[in-house]
Amino acid sequence: MQRPKTNIVGLYDPETPMAIEFRRLYSRLQYKQNGKPNSPLLITSASHGEGKTTTAGFLALTIARQSDKRVLLVDFDLHRPRIHTLFGIPLRDGASELIQGVATLESVVKDSGNPNVSVLTAGTMVRSPASLFEPESIKRVIGQMSAAYDLVIIDSPPLLPVSDTMVLAPLAEAVLFIVMAGKTPRDVVSRGRGLLEDVNANLVGVVLNNSRGVLPYYYNYKYYGY
Repeated sequence: MQRPKTNIVGLYDPETPMAIEFRRLYSRLQYKQNGKPNSPLLITSASHGEGKTTTAGFLALTIARQSDKRVLLVDFDLHRPRIHTLFGIPLRDGASELIQGVATLESVVKDSGNPNVSVLTAGTMVRSPASLFEPESIKRVIGQMSAAYDLVIIDSPPLLPVSDTMVLAPLAEAVLFIVMAGKTPRDVVSRGRGLLEDVNANLVGVVLNNSRGVLPYYYNYKYYGY
């Protein structure tokens, strides 16, 4: 069956400036970790609309292409899930079912259209997503994912609106923080970073999104390590 045109696998062009920046981002991650595992890699932002989901999707495709690793892309933003829309796949049967123990990882993982990238969508929406984020349950499912895949990339909720990422971040080997240039106020960025520091998250760097017209260079994505 032909996949929807909205699937970003079909839009990924390795020769574009954006793809080049994602390869640089992956190289910087490897260097920053100095041989330590990058998995699970958690991607978050201070607030909504900063590009974390798009970053997670394109980074997963880039890593799979560059390294031949088996990558699992996870949508743990159960409040405003978007990974399923990027790949044109159903939302239902995903992370919420896995966390509640009513499904196995094998039964809910979906094909992305790239043979090395699998997707775990957010799953059936629940009335109170935060109630699912009990540390022991999340630790259990992340352990299952890490055992089955070479690299797990987690698209997590933004830090300020909800508390879910405060449970997820300490369980990640590395955290990337997404900032929308020219949009996100400095105090909001500072607050988000402070929340990550509060839980001793391994914050390895920042992806500055939408830099065109804001900073004196062209590419839409730039990476900065601390």
